[in-house]
Amino acid sequence: MNPNQLDLNLLRVFDAILETRSVTVAASTLGLTQSTVSNQLARLREAFDDPLFVRTSEGMVPTPRAEAMAEPIRQSLVAIRLCVEEQLGFDPATSDRTFKIYMSDVGQMVFLPRLLERTAQIAPQVNIHSVQVPQSRLRDAALEAGDVDLAMGYFEDFDGSYRQQKLFDERYVGMVRRNHPTIRDKLTFEVFLKTPQLVYQPRGGGHGYQESAVDQVFVAAGVPRRVAVRAAHAMGVTSIVSSTDLLVVVPSRLAAACRELAEVSILALPVDIPSFEIKQHWHERFHRDPGNAWLRRLVAELFQESRGRPFDGRPEDQVPARPGA
Repeated sequence: MNPNQLDLNLLRVFDAILETRSVTVAASTLGLTQSTVSNQLARLREAFDDPLFVRTSEGMVPTPRAEAMAEPIRQSLVAIRLCVEEQLGFDPATSDRTFKIYMSDVGQMVFLPRLLERTAQIAPQVNIHSVQVPQSRLRDAALEAGDVDLAMGYFEDFDGSYRQQKLFDERYVGMVRRNHPTIRDKLTFEVFLKTPQLVYQPRGGGHGYQESAVDQVFVAAGVPRRVAVRAAHAMGVTSIVSSTDLLVVVPSRLAAACRELAEVSILALPVDIPSFEIKQHWHERFHRDPGNAWLRRLVAELFQESRGRPFDGRPEDQVPARPGA
């Protein structure tokens, strides 16, 4: 096939299958039927004289040729989208763009309900996909390439030309089941030391700092800390705490989300655990991307608490992650 005759829409299909590893999911992402995507994949295979994707137990796995094509095609699609949106602008009311956001399972519980509710009202065809946070090197590379649009939550430092915006300060609280046999309206220091605990250990983020601070409290008191359960996911925390006598230390907004799902009580802690800042982060390459800017503004309007006003897009609200970034 003459490259000049290649339908660029086929490249969108290629990129969607590469990302989802599924013809069915790719079709849903693109708003097409499965048969349409299958037909377009057949055209791609004919054009490149290569299977491109092979069906396995792990999904549609790219061939070596497809892997070699993947990054150039993705960068080209991002460049085309940016060019079009810079010239025509971003209209949330008509856009069918899919935004991808790094967030933990806590972030999904805290951010997604309000974000999706508001998006449905003002941008009914826009899609929001949450993405599991990988190791920092892969995380940074995906934001720089445009594979992921934003990172929301508490993250270790980003290395490179990244911008950030503080949304709010977060603090830790204690959470137990309602009608706990020994903990009522107040959690005393003595009871805190004696109560078996559930430790929440999500992947990524900075929850390890909180755990270190709690451990130091027990060391200073000369009391061994009994950790009865360790949980990696927030939904597990909710069900375990509501059905046992364990105490867990979690961010206050996660506790509030858990309280909507189960019979739990939220208590002030009798120990000092440093608060932390929740921010949104994005790469400098996409600072002026109209769609990315719209999403950042929406996130700020929904969640930013500083200055007692909604985000207005002024430069002082969008600062580099570090001097010179």
